[in-house]
Amino acid sequence: MTYTHDSKLVDRAGESIAWLTTVTPNGRPAPRPVWFVLDGEDILVFSKPGTAKLRHLAANPEVSFHLNANEHGGDIIVVNGRAHVDEAKASEAPGYLGKYQRHYAGIGYDDAAGFDADYSVRIRIVPEKSWGF
Repeated sequence: MTYTHDSKLVDRAGESIAWLTTVTPNGRPAPRPVWFVLDGEDILVFSKPGTAKLRHLAANPEVSFHLNANEHGGDIIVVNGRAHVDEAKASEAPGYLGKYQRHYAGIGYDDAAGFDADYSVRIRIVPEKSWGF
């Protein structure tokens, strides 16, 4: 069966922050706020090398990805899938610069090249199932 994004995820893809939950070596969930873009059916997140989330993914690539609820606790969307890690530039990910470049100065980056140099690890989340209400 082929996965197709829940329409809520596509509708909310413009939101700035999502949550990526990895699994620690002790089996505990480890949620982290992340920037993201959709790339076809996949979800792309970028990371600095050597982070805990990357160590978690090396041991267990199963992840959960979700967006915040609305002010009434609804509009929930959760995506479960597998993460694939490789090197890539965020500036080359479709839509990434348009969505986030204006925020770079706020986290200490003058330009896309500096961000790309530090956040050089791409996490490609391949969705397997989603649910929401």
